Amino acid sequence: MARYRPSLTVSIMAFLGFLLVMTWLLFSFLAFKTAANDLYAQKGEHARTLLATFVSQLPDNLPVFPEGIIPPDSSASIYVQKLSDDAAFTRLTLLDRNGKAIFTAGRDGSDVYLPFNGIHVSSDGGILADGSGIANVINVTRNGVPVGRAGLLLSLTAENARLDRTRQIFAAYFVLDFIMLMGLGSFILSRIVVNPINRLLSATGKITGGQYGQKLRVSGSSELARLAESFNEMSMALQSKDQQVSEHMAALERVNNDLHQAREEAIRTEKMASIGLLAAGMAHEIGTPLASIMGYADLAAVEQPDNPAIQDYARRISTDCARIDRIVRGLLDYSRPRVSCQETADVRQVATATLELLSQQGVFKHFTVSVAMDEYLPQVKADPHQLQQVLINLLINSRDALAENGAIILKSRIENRFMRIDVIDNGSGIEDDDLKYIFDPFFTTKPPGKGTGLGLAIAARIIEGFDGRITVKSKPGTGTCFTVWLPTVSG
Repeated sequence: MARYRPSLTVSIMAFLGFLLVMTWLLFSFLAFKTAANDLYAQKGEHARTLLATFVSQLPDNLPVFPEGIIPPDSSASIYVQKLSDDAAFTRLTLLDRNGKAIFTAGRDGSDVYLPFNGIHVSSDGGILADGSGIANVINVTRNGVPVGRAGLLLSLTAENARLDRTRQIFAAYFVLDFIMLMGLGSFILSRIVVNPINRLLSATGKITGGQYGQKLRVSGSSELARLAESFNEMSMALQSKDQQVSEHMAALERVNNDLHQAREEAIRTEKMASIGLLAAGMAHEIGTPLASIMGYADLAAVEQPDNPAIQDYARRISTDCARIDRIVRGLLDYSRPRVSCQETADVRQVATATLELLSQQGVFKHFTVSVAMDEYLPQVKADPHQLQQVLINLLINSRDALAENGAIILKSRIENRFMRIDVIDNGSGIEDDDLKYIFDPFFTTKPPGKGTGLGLAIAARIIEGFDGRITVKSKPGTGTCFTVWLPTVSG
């Protein structure tokens, strides 16, 4: 199972959000602590002032409990009565030198000694332990001798409520600012970082798929610009290397084809030499006795004109001897060395003459032959008689592959400075396994006695002598197309 990885935007925004929260917590702690200390300090100073004013109005002779207390009509008592109208006033208590209360005023239910209890700052006063109020204690002295203690407790309810409202407002502002900053940060981050990186990833994926030469144009920081420039340089280098590899591969393929052709040519030359020696020997060794056999057969036919059996035997002997003679001559033609052709031929004239010759001999009886040639056809580098021999061979082969009412099409047109001649039939076609041997000598798909297997081999040999080539395409049951490519005089 693939491990989950958050996106770059999510990762960066989460980190920024964490930093914002931590910054806010630290800032709010320091800000609220400072604000609370300031408020509490002001409240403490206010309490000290009030308590000092109360002490200044006490009589010179401070009474001692239980003999005496501060009377209600004294200036100090009247001051405290006015002071009690303040909402923050909680309790003011005066103790004698024995620590007994000789005067107190405050909220109902509050402890008389409350200003002196729960102080955690100093002996002179401070904030109560529960943070609900602030107390101040002053020693009352006469002639440098302590005669009592006065304590005042003021409530911090208003200050604490003010601090709470400030916290709520500050938290609301923080949430609003957090949302705005995160949204704006996400947008800016996408524009200057995430989108360029995504384009870089997309271009990298295309290069992985083989589409070299990708170029990027990104905006943003100088680091991203340098990264895009490095990527473009890498992409162009890959494209250049790919072109070099393609060129090297093409050169290797050309060299391999040249080597293959040279090898085939060497094998063919060796084969031709062997066939030439064989044909020359056969022509010499077989020619003389074959001529004698044919002469004796003709002589027997002349001497016995009224003997049907002798006439039939003589005809059969002459026919088979003529077949042997054709085979020997075909071998001689096939093995004859190729020479560069210096003649030119008019393909239209050669094709027309060939069709007329075969039609007069009844070769295309019961078949349809059509011609499709371009209006203007230039001269080709070929011997007209040998070119006619090739066309005769191809047309007769097509005729032999046709069923009754079959059709043959002879086409000719110019393609890339070469004359293309197509001989197309809708006959039985050639099996795939036979196509690679179709131009080899003595290979034939015809029944025994119907072909020597030299016709297409000689035709290919002739076309190669014209610096051309011959190819074949066939599909069993559909038909066959022989194509002859000849260089034009203008090419």
